[in-house]
Amino acid sequence: MINVPANDHGAIYVLELNRPAPDGLDDKTDAAMMAVFGNVVLNTDYVDAITPGLLVDMSLPDFIRNGYDMPVSDIQAENLRRLIGTVVLVMSAAFRDGAINIDLPSDVRLVMVLRETPTMAAPRPITTDSAFGTVPQKRKKPSDAAMSGRVATYALLVLFALVAVMIWIAG
Repeated sequence: MINVPANDHGAIYVLELNRPAPDGLDDKTDAAMMAVFGNVVLNTDYVDAITPGLLVDMSLPDFIRNGYDMPVSDIQAENLRRLIGTVVLVMSAAFRDGAINIDLPSDVRLVMVLRETPTMAAPRPITTDSAFGTVPQKRKKPSDAAMSGRVATYALLVLFALVAVMIWIAG
């Protein structure tokens, strides 16, 4: 039985067929998918059938590491190397983000579920005073440039007022 949680992401379900592969499994026909999974609707773009004995240049663990960019531990690699029959790899995207329980036929076995390891690190604790709700109350002294700007602004306002008064008197 496979229990797929809702919104499952980044997982590969590795299944082993303990019988000859059904006709059409390589082409992912509906009849072949029903023979492996039963009456379950899958997105077959995310399902692959592999016969490990036919992989010439690499082992099944290397195929998963390189082809799916999925980390495989040494223990998992050893278990994958022991598989002889047809292996069906089902990515979690095949289940279309819904929670599903799949009763597998007796001659289909769930070998393992491979998952991506999260790359996020735990955040560092913040130890500043403001993190504890204490905000420093001390104000900084304005810089010389800020003071010069303020003086120039006041001088321009005074000159504007003086020009306005002269125009009013002349007018």
